[in-house]
Amino acid sequence: MARNESARIIWAGAIWSGVAALTCSPAIAQIGDTATITAAEIQEAVAQDRAFAVDFDRFLDAAMMRFPSMPAISVAVVHDGAPVFVKAKGRADIEAGVAATADTPFYIASSTKSFVGTAIALLDARRTIDLDWTMRDMAPDIAFPSAIHADQITLRDLLSHRHGLSGDGMAFRMAYSGEYDDATLLRLLTELKPDPEAAHGTFHYGNIGYNVAALLIERRTGRRWQDIVGQELLRPLAMTETLTEGLDRRGAHPAVAAPYGAGKRLYLVKADTTMHAAGGMYASANDMARWLTVQLVGKGDLTRAAAAARDPVATLDTDFGPFRRTGYGLGWYSGAYEDAVLYHAFGSFTGARAHVSVLPAAGLGVAVATNDDGVGFRLVDLAALYTYDWYRHGAARADAKAAKQIEALAGQWAKQVDKVAAQRAERAARVPQLTMAPAVYAGRYCNAEYGTIAVTAQGWQLALAMGRLHATTEPGTAPDTVRAELIPGQGEELHFIAERGAVAAIEAFDSRFVRCGDSAQSATPPPATP
Repeated sequence: MARNESARIIWAGAIWSGVAALTCSPAIAQIGDTATITAAEIQEAVAQDRAFAVDFDRFLDAAMMRFPSMPAISVAVVHDGAPVFVKAKGRADIEAGVAATADTPFYIASSTKSFVGTAIALLDARRTIDLDWTMRDMAPDIAFPSAIHADQITLRDLLSHRHGLSGDGMAFRMAYSGEYDDATLLRLLTELKPDPEAAHGTFHYGNIGYNVAALLIERRTGRRWQDIVGQELLRPLAMTETLTEGLDRRGAHPAVAAPYGAGKRLYLVKADTTMHAAGGMYASANDMARWLTVQLVGKGDLTRAAAAARDPVATLDTDFGPFRRTGYGLGWYSGAYEDAVLYHAFGSFTGARAHVSVLPAAGLGVAVATNDDGVGFRLVDLAALYTYDWYRHGAARADAKAAKQIEALAGQWAKQVDKVAAQRAERAARVPQLTMAPAVYAGRYCNAEYGTIAVTAQGWQLALAMGRLHATTEPGTAPDTVRAELIPGQGEELHFIAERGAVAAIEAFDSRFVRCGDSAQSATPPPATP
């Protein structure tokens, strides 16, 4: 459909005017100047979008039926500034029988970075924050290690993953265990190390840049990242079902989407202590429609900040599935998609996956989230691809391509299910590898960077806990080893170090945890997933 930018803007304004909750939003009010548009053009646009909604709804229903282990999916599609599909399907909480709706908040994990980056870009434009502030500028009172060159690493570097820092313990505590206080975070700032894999100025994706940026911004300005995002983005956009905190007070009603993996309820849920600047937001489909809209149409400071955040800062050369990645801005990847540029901000965590992308040249934006880290991990991307194919190449091609992709995914998923079942059977057949009575292994084992592993005897097994994480062990593959999934789906083998009939330490995550009270060393957590 060929329409100029003015036509798209007036049509977007006309469609949005029918949604009372959005017409009074300051952000939507930025849509701007009007232009002459014929009734025929409006009717053509509306007819096309209605046809897409019917086809897309059918696509989602077929996918949900094909993959019944996936509990729910939440989708927002915006075309030419108007929401053309906003819906959730399935169950937000299977056990409680709670249906997912367009107002159900789904965890969007690292897609949070695009919100944080945009909010900081907005404050930079206002000159209340400077993206060229160095770490030293933001915290002159902190004794950073000389090896990291805190007087050279800027806020822009931190938000574009060009900082050259390694701070695995901080990233792990803030995302998974929640085992920290202000004093611990301050200490970890003083123990940051150079990244052995990527020097300052080289792109290396992870969470630590955003974690450090949020801590230093708060130290310089007194504003937490949650307050900045809430005041600068969520409130102006009327994103009332987007959460950056308050999970511990929220309770069960209204429910956020509960986490699942391959049809199994997962124990690890987000709490306020693990909602962080690199991955600390839940958002509903209705709210994500508002977020996509400001990426595609409008005028004013917020629209300009959104564009500035998408603009590449770091360069790279890689792919994520079918998505090309050649640049990274402030929370957004960018890369060629056919003959246009696609900007995307994906996220994943145990029991969650999010896809957020915009294709400005086509006036399209898609946000898909699921509370499943099994087959749902791939399906959110297929939903986005269907949308782009439908509008750019027509319904027939989109349907044919999607059918092939679903069939391929079904085959891959079946093999994965068989593989996991075989691995479980192999582990179940193992004999216990502990060489002493389980009680001998009990105790608390400390690591200055990574935290504490608490071990208690539980029959012939051991129970482990690390802050909010916990697991019961399985037999390992060598004497005095056990396997545990403290993070669901991420098995780790722990090796107990025995000396003269007593256990002195645990080797895990490529580090050593010693009996609390002794000296501790560094640790390396699982890598972040973009």
